[in-house]
Amino acid sequence: MKKCVLLFLLVAPIWGFSQAVTPTLLGHWHDETIIPAFFANPYHDVWGITLHETEYGIITSTRGVHVFDLDHISDNFEPVASGEGTDQGNIISHRDAKTYQHYLYCVADEGQSALQIFDLSDLPNSIEMVYESDEFVRTAHNIWIDEANARLYLAGGNGFTLRVLSLENPEQPALLASFPNANLQIPYVHDLYVQDNIGFLSVAFEGLWVVDFNDPANVALVGTMTSYPQQGYNHSGWLSDDGNYFYLCDETHGMDVKIVDVQDFLEMRVVSTMDAQSAPTQIPHNVIPQDDLLYVSYYYDGLQVFDVSNPEFPRRVAAYDTYNGPDEDYFAGAWGVYVMPSGRSLISDMNSGFYVFDVIDLPPNTSLTPNSTAIDLCVNQSTTFSVLVGEDFSGPVSITTAGTDANLEVQLSSNSAQPGEVLEVSVTALAEGFGQMTLNADDGTTQSQISITSSITGLPPAATPQAPGDGAVNVLLSPFFFWTNGNSMLSKRLELSTLGGSDFESGVFYETSQVTNSHALPIELDENTTYYWRIVTNGECGDTFSAISSFTTRMVSSSYEVADQTIEVYPNPTSEKLFIAFENAPTQPVIIQWYNSAGVLVKEEQMSGLESVLELATETLPQGLYWLRLSGNGVIKAERIVIER
Repeated sequence: MKKCVLLFLLVAPIWGFSQAVTPTLLGHWHDETIIPAFFANPYHDVWGITLHETEYGIITSTRGVHVFDLDHISDNFEPVASGEGTDQGNIISHRDAKTYQHYLYCVADEGQSALQIFDLSDLPNSIEMVYESDEFVRTAHNIWIDEANARLYLAGGNGFTLRVLSLENPEQPALLASFPNANLQIPYVHDLYVQDNIGFLSVAFEGLWVVDFNDPANVALVGTMTSYPQQGYNHSGWLSDDGNYFYLCDETHGMDVKIVDVQDFLEMRVVSTMDAQSAPTQIPHNVIPQDDLLYVSYYYDGLQVFDVSNPEFPRRVAAYDTYNGPDEDYFAGAWGVYVMPSGRSLISDMNSGFYVFDVIDLPPNTSLTPNSTAIDLCVNQSTTFSVLVGEDFSGPVSITTAGTDANLEVQLSSNSAQPGEVLEVSVTALAEGFGQMTLNADDGTTQSQISITSSITGLPPAATPQAPGDGAVNVLLSPFFFWTNGNSMLSKRLELSTLGGSDFESGVFYETSQVTNSHALPIELDENTTYYWRIVTNGECGDTFSAISSFTTRMVSSSYEVADQTIEVYPNPTSEKLFIAFENAPTQPVIIQWYNSAGVLVKEEQMSGLESVLELATETLPQGLYWLRLSGNGVIKAERIVIER
């Protein structure tokens, strides 16, 4: 069993820490006549192309595609050309577009859509649609084009997970392969990145798959990363310029962007994480790197830019919030991101339109940068992480932990460091609850601070046995066990033993695990015998044991055997009366027990047999949830009953 709890390190933007600059906004476009989709989003993805020595930006919308001249931005910033989608309007919540040569390829994820190809060669005058067909795809979520190999990849399509098309004739695509197939059962592919015919597939909750597409008819799975820190819904990613790292976005609230070492496809691993230093609901969407900078469209937090020149210590260097609303557990704000060869960056905000930013000037690095924002730790256990001392401090840096809360013990490998040096930080969680770890840096001229909020969880709370009650006698030979949950989401193990006290474990003869708080024993115990039972709650940091309860079974003096048959209990919910209808009238008395939602026996009665329908009075029972248990010599039925007034 994994002996740990979660210590979440959420880097908060305290003074002097983030040092992020605000990029210069060059242009913004928003058209109020474009109809929004069901996420209140008129706009979708963004891309760019350079033609005739001019940079053009492209944004998609519920209407179609819109192309902008980025070298001639004025106060009247409008598209120089637009193209209509196959299907349009509020049914279209996602339209994607990519370029190859002087062509733009478009798909939508909804409606009566198709693959469209627009010829951009006449820009800035106009664009022309030269292909529109649903032969290969009606709807798809994303496109990727491997330009060096003239291949188009369609991801998340209707009736397929991935489809590969040849663009040898750019205006007449040809199908090369479709997945899943007998060769490879690829799961749902949300997005992908392909370089040199090696595809990095974002397969949602299945993680990251790497596939060799050199021979589309005989592809090979060369590596997977299906489990990793802060794992969520693997949405998209991009390969670093040197091919050694993959930048991975989990489209899950509160999950960070990951830098994954992919130099060995069989041993891919997360080396660091980064986030927008925002609310717990912060959520990334798409990424693109250029010149050691990673640009991220970060939904509620707009454009976020990180210096990833040191992959183990990504540093947040620039931010521009394109969304004016609050951070919520939903989807709004910056959707797509792209960087032009000039260094100008583009954002498509799903609510407010198209943004163009100037080249970013990096701020000086006079901060402390941790290599992780999430660390697993158990109470009374320790872990270490690394902190990079900014290279632009003016001299030796003094580092202290002043301001750290008492439930965290922090030790540094050194209290003094040179600029560019890496320190090891050891953290021990002393008690449950929330705490804050603080690291302060001071070179005599510049002061910097990072504050890390910690949520520390200990052992799970213990469950409490309810029925059979401790010391109960005359208990049925097949008891119905109830307990109150310490944590309703954790697995519980019922253990039944013939021995009590310290010998309990050696006498265990029956156990079962489940999440619910009740269990009908499927076996029959010996009569007039004392048994012992407890509930073990299973947690990530270990198990918590309830107190041990004992009970003694009844002496069977007469038979209460009821034949196995169909039994109906009605009405449910009920108010004053409940009826029990037997397929065949029982020949012996029936014991009827009522347990409340806490597992406490609140009423028991014995009714004579020989009747096909029994009538029970319920007006004396308070409204609420109950377990009704019918029994003869063994359990014959247990059912949840709701009493309401």
